[in-house]
Amino acid sequence: MSFQEGRTARIAWIGWAMLAAVTAVIIASGSGRTVVPAYREGAVYWMAGRTIFAHPGVGGFVYLPQAAVLFIPFSLLPVVVGEVVWRFVNIGVFALGIFQFARLARSWSGKDLFPLMTLVSLPLAWDCARNGQATLIMTGLMLLAVVDIARSRWWRAVLWLSLGVSVKPLVIVLALLVMAIDRPLSWRVPVGMLVTALVPFVTQHPAYVLDQYSAFWSSLTKAVHVGAVDKGWTTPFNALQLLGITVPEKIQTLLRIAAAFGTLALCYLSRRRHDAVRSAAFVFSLAVVYLMLFSPRTENNTYAMLGPAIAVFLAGAFLVEQRFREGILLGCIALAIMGGRAVERLLTPHAGTSWLSPLMAACFAAYLLVTFFADRREQTGEDRPAAA
Repeated sequence: MSFQEGRTARIAWIGWAMLAAVTAVIIASGSGRTVVPAYREGAVYWMAGRTIFAHPGVGGFVYLPQAAVLFIPFSLLPVVVGEVVWRFVNIGVFALGIFQFARLARSWSGKDLFPLMTLVSLPLAWDCARNGQATLIMTGLMLLAVVDIARSRWWRAVLWLSLGVSVKPLVIVLALLVMAIDRPLSWRVPVGMLVTALVPFVTQHPAYVLDQYSAFWSSLTKAVHVGAVDKGWTTPFNALQLLGITVPEKIQTLLRIAAAFGTLALCYLSRRRHDAVRSAAFVFSLAVVYLMLFSPRTENNTYAMLGPAIAVFLAGAFLVEQRFREGILLGCIALAIMGGRAVERLLTPHAGTSWLSPLMAACFAAYLLVTFFADRREQTGEDRPAAA
């Protein structure tokens, strides 16, 4: 690494540290923009043996019981301290995931992508970091998982996936994908998920744990229904209502299933067409795009997950492949997501739902498809770097 590259990497880390510091100051000053009380409530209720699903399908604690168990250490701290420490961990894991993915890409490209990936991902992570949403730590764990899969560190990857599912059930999408396309994970992931499912029984009475699992399933089904019919979520189906198009809930479900099989097929092909690094980028990005476009409870802040996905392709286009038009296109997509709310208030002030972020997610999905099938390495028959 050259001196210049080392300096820019340090600046990137300073940027993440400043993000953590700013969020700490905001919380210490008494800001009420936080979702952490819902996590704390789940942990406190779990320790007390009360139901952790007080608002099924609507708000409050809507995660697996494992999330309540994981948040217990933070709930034992004074409220403000717990909020600050949680944000430090949340932001730290997210930044670490990006850093490790950049290191993986460096072994393939010889370029340090971390500073440029930070420049793209950090602004998109701002709202999540300020509010303390677990989206950041979930995304960081997904990145760590795909990095370790690329390096054939199977059990470490299972650990990150298990922790990710414990934090937010959405990680099951990536877990199922890699379980299907990587033979060493076909049995390791189920083992990891079984161990994860048993962990709550260590901390509470079995009957209570079973009741909470049952309540989680009831809450999940209600949450999916609310997400499908409520205009407040940032999904393509809600955005289509601005054009007078209403997609029935059953049709939405069928489209999700079809898209899941399509995503699986692309990930399977990527494992066979690409080297380990490029395949890791595609598998992570495809999983995230699927969640953005087809999860019924996607919020504006959830699009922080797209940051690392856009960033790795943008950094590769600018620094590695010298494809500047692609880099500019990806930069415009990222900027549009960052300023989505302001643009929507300007163009459609009475819309009642968000549409720019889903549109940009669809554009990025189209970019992935074009890049996937027009990969120059495959078309020209050039020698590819060995798998990491």
